[in-house]
Order: sequence, then C-alpha cells, then structure tokens
Amino acid sequence: MGRKVAMLWHASFSIGAGVLYFFFVLPRWPELMGDTAHSLGTGPRITAGALFGLAALPVVFTLLRTRKPELGTPALALSIRTWSIVAHVLAGVLIIGTAISEIWLSLDSVGQWLFGIYGAAAAIAVLGFFAFYLSFVAELPPPPPKPIKVKEPKQRRRRKKGTSEAPIAASAPISRRSQAHASTHPPAMAAPLIAATVGPG
Repeated sequence: MGRKVAMLWHASFSIGAGVLYFFFVLPRWPELMGDTAHSLGTGPRITAGALFGLAALPVVFTLLRTRKPELGTPALALSIRTWSIVAHVLAGVLIIGTAISEIWLSLDSVGQWLFGIYGAAAAIAVLGFFAFYLSFVAELPPPPPKPIKVKEPKQRRRRKKGTSEAPIAASAPISRRSQAHASTHPPAMAAPLIAATVGPG
C-alpha cells in the first residue's frame, strides 16, 4: 500500500469517527436535549469506536511495508507507527465497551465515569492520529551538517594614547625655547656685517 492511499484511508476513517463521536458520544447534544432516544445513539457510538479501531489498518499496512531491512527505515519511525496502532485499537475498545455498558448502566448514577472514559478514549485517539503522520517526518533523512566557518584573526594595530601624545607634548617646549633663544641672541653672522658697514674710523 502506498503512502497516499494509506493517508487517505486513515484520514477518511478518522474524520468519520470524529463526526459520530461529536454527535453521539460527546457532547451528544441531540440526545441530551431529548431530540433523539438513548437507544438510537448506541449504534452510532459503537460505530464510532469501530471506525477508530479500523483506522489502525492503514498504519499496520504501512508498518509492514516499511519494516523491510532493505528499505533502511529508521527505528524511530517504526516505533511511532507501532504506538499509533496501539492507540487506535485502545481508543476503539474503550468507546465500544463503554457504549455497550450504557445499555445496563444509568447516566444519572455513573454518567460522569462513562463520560470520563469517553474523554480519555478521544485523547488517546488524537495521539494515535497524529503519531501516524509524525512517523513520516521521522523517516526523513537528517539535514546535512553546515560547514564550519573559520574566523580569520583581525590584524589591527592600535596605537596607545600615551605613545601617540607624548612626542607632541615633548616637541612643544622645544619649539618655545628655540623661539626665545632666537629673539634674545641674534645670529653670530650679524656682527661682521655691522663691522663692515661702519669700517675703520
């Protein structure tokens, strides 16, 4: 059985069981409001449980097809399908057994216990429903590992503030001293020029 056929079969049975469950199991508004008789709802309740149980058949066929060693199906996918089968069968048995017990039991006395069993069966059926589709996700191969990017070391030379400002601060006093020395002491070549202009008496 192919995947598409199994998924279509499983979805159709599950939807049909869900519709019957809503109208005749919980919350069964037509029966509680007195529109339908209690005996009339027993048959749809048993049918809903049977559909929940029969929804395990496509899961069984898919498990038998994919458990072949040459296919290399992951063990996780096979395990999920096995638990999905168990959940479908258990939900169907609980609903059918509780629906049959309603024939002899009164809802006024044990109704809360019966509805509790119905609610637990619905939760188990939902888990089995999603487990079947989750098993196909578990069959997918893991994504390829991403290549590791090697970060190149950044080669930046940072100058320290103390070393860059020290030559500037040291050159300032030297320039001031040279200007003061030049103003107070004229060059030595000025003396021969003065003597040449004056000349001997």
